[in-house]
Amino acid sequence: MSALCTPVLKHLGSLEYAQCLLSMQDFTARRDEHTPDEIWLCEHPAVFTQGLAGKTEHLLWAGDIPLIASNRGGQITFHGPGQVVAY
Repeated sequence: MSALCTPVLKHLGSLEYAQCLLSMQDFTARRDEHTPDEIWLCEHPAVFTQGLAGKTEHLLWAGDIPLIASNRGGQITFHGPGQVVAY
């Protein structure tokens, strides 16, 4: 079995959403055909993400939780402590 068939599992703990996004973009830019896929497990401090289909006015009340635009599909998603996210 080649290394490309076995993804690397990384437990990243708590990670700011923006930093995680930059790390994913950097990983993608640096990889080549020999780089194994990675599965990242983490959680984020409270944050709302807005996908390409999202509209700011759909977030009725955010309090002091930041809203970060992303290039993913979907509308608005909440991420927070204790919620495991897999990328």
